[in-house]
Amino acid sequence: MTETTLHSAVRNEKLSSKQGLLQKLFAVWFDAFVYNQIWEDPRVDIEALEIDGDSRILTISSGGCNALNYIIEGPRSVTAVDLNKHHIYLLNLKLAALKHLPDHDKFFAFFGDGKGENTGSDYLRYIRPHLDRDTRNFWESNTLGGSVLYGDRIAFFANAGLYDHSRNGYFLRFFHAMARAFGCRPEEILKARSLEEQTALYTKHIDPFFDTALIKTLGKLPVTMFGLGIPPQQYDELKKDLGQGRTVIDTYRERTRRLACDYPIGENYFAWQAFARRYDTENRVAVPEYLKETNYDALKANAGRLDTKVGSATDVIRNGDTDKFNRFVFLDAQDWMNTDQMTELWSAITEKAEPGSRMIFRTAGAASPLEENLPADLLSKFHYEREISDRLFKQDRASIYGGFHLYVLR
Repeated sequence: MTETTLHSAVRNEKLSSKQGLLQKLFAVWFDAFVYNQIWEDPRVDIEALEIDGDSRILTISSGGCNALNYIIEGPRSVTAVDLNKHHIYLLNLKLAALKHLPDHDKFFAFFGDGKGENTGSDYLRYIRPHLDRDTRNFWESNTLGGSVLYGDRIAFFANAGLYDHSRNGYFLRFFHAMARAFGCRPEEILKARSLEEQTALYTKHIDPFFDTALIKTLGKLPVTMFGLGIPPQQYDELKKDLGQGRTVIDTYRERTRRLACDYPIGENYFAWQAFARRYDTENRVAVPEYLKETNYDALKANAGRLDTKVGSATDVIRNGDTDKFNRFVFLDAQDWMNTDQMTELWSAITEKAEPGSRMIFRTAGAASPLEENLPADLLSKFHYEREISDRLFKQDRASIYGGFHLYVLR
């Protein structure tokens, strides 16, 4: 069995088909620095995983925020894996900064503010000596176009800031510019002091964006969703939940409304990033837990429990020791997989994990794809915590998915 690559994970159809061509284009697009933060709510994850001192967590990395949030809880170990090496380079930078910067304020400048006047010198003095060669080369280089516009990637932290960069960051910048051109001001929602005010400001400054002809056209194109890291097969899953007369624009509108209106804006850092492209750097309330000063000592003390790997979760499970992991976080990877890939992953779990191990993932649509894709004998080895999944889905502040799913190995 060959090791999984990013391109093989994304491409499930023949290149000669329309879907195959879209998957190829997405694979090329995604083989870059896509996420500057993760878009899954760690508060939900931590409750579902029931993390304790014996928890050995395997998680897909993405922006690395959740892996850092998990170690605050004191698990035995966390292994962050990602087929996209650029995301591992970001987490490696965060981990080296956590271990070697002298205080929380310097750490917050990098990953809370996303920029600071001393980040360049702090990088050279405290962080650079502790990076592996590949990570160091990534941050001290750039693409040709990126180099002309911004310089080396480490300069992100000295100019516009980390959260203005990455492909997801550029996507948000583009749509913010469009929103302003249409007279919308999404950042106004941050002024709300109650859920009622949030709803009123959403109605005035955000909801009209979805009524524009250009957005209705762009939103129907699968390539538009590349900016959110949504591959063609996940876009198809999203469309499965559409009722008669509904379009994907209706789904985007509903999830944006949930993000804007259903959770207090003062602590929902996902809403801050979506509507203002920054965290609450003044009050430092609407920020991930790993960036809060109250968690800094525990985070720093547990930093040695976090390991990173470039590769696929399936390969890491299959090639690892028995009982190496008993908690699994797959983000939205099930939406990327075909039946064979899904079966291979969950078969590896049954072979390597101990009874009682817990697995979580999210999906673009509401239904769990395991229920119709896994062979019956394999599916029977897992218990689907449907009620807990539904309850936790409603608590997910990121609001961009249609379903949250928790399974337990019998």
